[in-house]
Amino acid sequence: MKTIVTHMNPDLDSMASVWLLKRFGGDEWSEAEIKFVPAGSTYKNKRVDSDPDVMHVDVGMGILDHHQFSDKKKCGAVLALNYLIKNSKQFETNEALERLVEVVRDIDWAGYLAYPQPTSDRYGFLFYEHGIIAGLQKTLRNKSDKQMELGLVILDAIYEAFKSKVNAEAIIKNEGIKFKTKWGKAIAAQTDIFGFVTTAQAQGFPIVVSKGTSMGNIRIHAFEFAKINIDLSGVWETLKHKDPGATWFLHSSKKMVLNGSRANPDMIPTKLSLSDVIEVLRNV
Repeated sequence: MKTIVTHMNPDLDSMASVWLLKRFGGDEWSEAEIKFVPAGSTYKNKRVDSDPDVMHVDVGMGILDHHQFSDKKKCGAVLALNYLIKNSKQFETNEALERLVEVVRDIDWAGYLAYPQPTSDRYGFLFYEHGIIAGLQKTLRNKSDKQMELGLVILDAIYEAFKSKVNAEAIIKNEGIKFKTKWGKAIAAQTDIFGFVTTAQAQGFPIVVSKGTSMGNIRIHAFEFAKINIDLSGVWETLKHKDPGATWFLHSSKKMVLNGSRANPDMIPTKLSLSDVIEVLRNV
């Protein structure tokens, strides 16, 4: 059986390096045991990389440890990804994975200290060694295996979020229908991609419309922090008049009109097309 070795109380780079091997290294690494050693040492004090069935990551000064370098372009996860690209015939990299690894590299070199308002409490919710991982190391003190177990699950979730973001960006660029409203520019698309709305809002669209490909439900979101006050009450009233058989929900903020959601699958989707809804927003 293969063994992956990393340091005790794993940080984000350690977790990401292990995650890459176990999730993308094929059958030979997916079931590998994970062992923990003190930083600066090796498994059973053997020479690093001397056993093809034992891979040290982010520790041991071997091929997947960046601590012998001063190059800020390297970290354990970068080395692990490059290793997989070169050595695993079953593996193909992708944009989401490469972007995830780049964030890990930036965090490992303390890039977060250059983030806007680096002392803000919001960063306590980030998955890095001065946020959630620091909490794990305290609540699961001396339980590196439990820390790693949770880290791998969280990285699975982060990867899914990255894939959704990449897909959302592609939809905005290639498939999004851009139009004007009295509140400014808007974009609409037929998609079930999670993150389409927030990604479009982050790109500067104060109005974002999505129509689900599976349910056919409509979601209209106005940007909460737009410079102009946006009130979708008129849109809601018009849509109810045009399709009274559908369920239309106006959020108390007046900035969301929903016609079905994951939180309420019993809502009746509209028969209106995406073009119909766009026309309402153009003319309200």
